[in-house]
Amino acid sequence: MIRCEDILREVSELLDDEITAEMRIQIETHLCACRHCKVLVDTTRKTLTLVSSYTVLELPEGVSARLLDRLAKHMESGPSQ
Repeated sequence: MIRCEDILREVSELLDDEITAEMRIQIETHLCACRHCKVLVDTTRKTLTLVSSYTVLELPEGVSARLLDRLAKHMESGPSQ
């Protein structure tokens, strides 16, 4: 029986489709019963999709300046306690 630790170890191979059919069945069965692992696999898949897309998102006007200003103020105030 496959465990959560096995899912964590195999998630990369699962998403790269580099596992045996038997292992895929075991993982899919586990994912049907374990919400935590299903969220892990789904989130990892979505993250990889976002990171691998070549779409450049334009920030609305002024966002970059406000972000840089806030970061500068944070750096000036020193480390948080």
